[in-house]
Amino acid sequence: MKFNKFIPFIVSVLLLLFPPFLTAKEETQKLSGSIVKSIVEQFANMHYSQKTLNDEMSKNIFSHYINRLDPAHYYFLASDINEFRVYETRIDDMLLNGDVILALDIFERFKARLSERLAMMEEFLSEDFNFNLDEKWTLDRSKLPYPESSEAARQIWRTKIKFDLLTLKLADTSIEEGKERLMKRVRGLWKDYSQYEKDDIVALLLNSMAAAFDPHSSYLAAQELKNFDISIKLSLEGIGAVLRWEDGYTVVNSIVPGGAASRHGKLKSEDRIIAVAQGEQDFESVIDMRLNDVVQLIRGKRGTKVGLQILRKTNKGFDTLKFFIVRDKIVLKDGEARAKIFDHHNIQLNKNEKDLYRIGVIKLPSFYIDFNDRRKNPKNYKSSSRDVKEHLKRFVKNNVDGVILDLRSNGGGGLDEAINMAGLFIGNNPVVIVRQSGGKRITVHRSRERQVYDGPLVIMLNRYSASASEILAGAMHDYQRAILVGDNTTFGKGTVQNIFQLPEGYGALKVTIAQFYRVSGWSTQHRGVESSIVLPSLNNVREIGESTLDNALPWRAIDSVTYSVKGNLNKDISELKKFSKRRLGSSEYFKKIVQDTQEYITNVKPLGYTSILQMQQEDLKRKAQRKLEVESATVKDEKEINSETTQNETDNVINQDDYINESMAILSDYINLQKLSIKNE
Repeated sequence: MKFNKFIPFIVSVLLLLFPPFLTAKEETQKLSGSIVKSIVEQFANMHYSQKTLNDEMSKNIFSHYINRLDPAHYYFLASDINEFRVYETRIDDMLLNGDVILALDIFERFKARLSERLAMMEEFLSEDFNFNLDEKWTLDRSKLPYPESSEAARQIWRTKIKFDLLTLKLADTSIEEGKERLMKRVRGLWKDYSQYEKDDIVALLLNSMAAAFDPHSSYLAAQELKNFDISIKLSLEGIGAVLRWEDGYTVVNSIVPGGAASRHGKLKSEDRIIAVAQGEQDFESVIDMRLNDVVQLIRGKRGTKVGLQILRKTNKGFDTLKFFIVRDKIVLKDGEARAKIFDHHNIQLNKNEKDLYRIGVIKLPSFYIDFNDRRKNPKNYKSSSRDVKEHLKRFVKNNVDGVILDLRSNGGGGLDEAINMAGLFIGNNPVVIVRQSGGKRITVHRSRERQVYDGPLVIMLNRYSASASEILAGAMHDYQRAILVGDNTTFGKGTVQNIFQLPEGYGALKVTIAQFYRVSGWSTQHRGVESSIVLPSLNNVREIGESTLDNALPWRAIDSVTYSVKGNLNKDISELKKFSKRRLGSSEYFKKIVQDTQEYITNVKPLGYTSILQMQQEDLKRKAQRKLEVESATVKDEKEINSETTQNETDNVINQDDYINESMAILSDYINLQKLSIKNE
């Protein structure tokens, strides 16, 4: 999350620390020597934990760097690791001196081993595999030792390929096609790593250092900084095409609706871009060029022209086309807040009558904001809180009975956005406490927004709801303003990150600078925010969240601030749980989730390995079960089918899944309880 007011000061400090020539846009700029030294020093000084770079941290950095290259211990040999481990306590000194030679040497050894494994794979894929011969394969190799020799590595790779092929075979992929896909996968990996420049390798080392401090800090290379900026403001300037890399070609994966390419009409999905031209300049071949580099050639300022030469597959072979597209601002609509009003029938409290309630649902994928537009025009800029505010106003105008805010898998975004959004529900009140590095300063942040909606509210959460989502959910829980529904708890990320820009071309540092606390004084760090009503989910038994990450900061609590509770939801929660439990018990969908969860706990979670025969037996059971389900399914009549088709065509803004349906039922139960409470007064 951005803590924007610190940026100008920090940037000015960094500019003074770097040599003046670094502000020039030259291709010769490299991450080495005094540059790396300055980045390392600044990162350590700014980080919330105030950890010292010492031998213990050095070992941690070494481990992170090796694992970023070979997390499953497929490539390096034990002798490689032992050779480099001699230096594992010296990396701190190397970084503080700007020495990156060790990282470059390790990377070269990794590429050599990757080349050897590629040759092994080509050899093995020419063989026939016997899937009737049982063999065991370890599912998670991260804790296993590295192979002692090339022969041991051969055995690991041969078994790995056999299991990968079996997985594809059980998914109805032919053996030949499976071999081709596996070969393409490793060749692509080799192609990607072979194109790494020294700056890319040093960036890996700097990110390993950042990860040794905490899991949310990082070094953002120039291209990564641009991508981060796009993700937080949901817009970019370019042609509006999603690209992927495949066999040396940049391939158009999809066209962004409403973007420049979409309006132009000539660029199609699956086109291969083979050359790019800037305005009237000559076309430059991009075959075998890294995807990030091709993206940079295609992106550009709004109103400028980019030329594309593409290869398109047709019934007669391949056609080559050239055309120019004028770049424009592309708004990423998929990431915006979406809203819809649903009609929901409640029959829980009075089985003789059906109460019809109008429920407004808002799906919020992230807490986005366009900082540049906000600086230029403070009264008109793109942000999640402004969009949600407009949706709430529309809900109020349409007399909704209740609102659901869906924050499932919302990983966060702007801190200010979470604070502003809380104000839409509680008005001008304290929302979050932010504690700066070393506890030297504690700031209470209040919302400046007026309350827009004061009615019944449910917030949907899961284990992937993090950071800003947890700020909002935690505040709504402490104020007794919303019923929290979903997984047992959220992710547990209770730290604040800021983006400190480095001189032009050098990217930025994303540094954890603070920890936030709920107004009750409790941190969300590690523990997350607990749901008021927990729904069945595999996430509840999987190892997901901050507590599973290396070097995560610890949980702690501080003194609460003075705040006035807005409601008294606790008195109704036990009743709402009873009603929900009754529905869940009769729901085929949630009964299946409970079965899957139990199977995971019993058979999957404890399993450290699997076997060929076991995989094939389980696949036969699944297919037999699927066949029974198909045979026993009732055929819908034509009227029902037509009705469903119409529903899907008009219901593409928000998918009405079983979790949303249960959340609407919980909300309507709560509305009914409120009505009964008023009658009895």
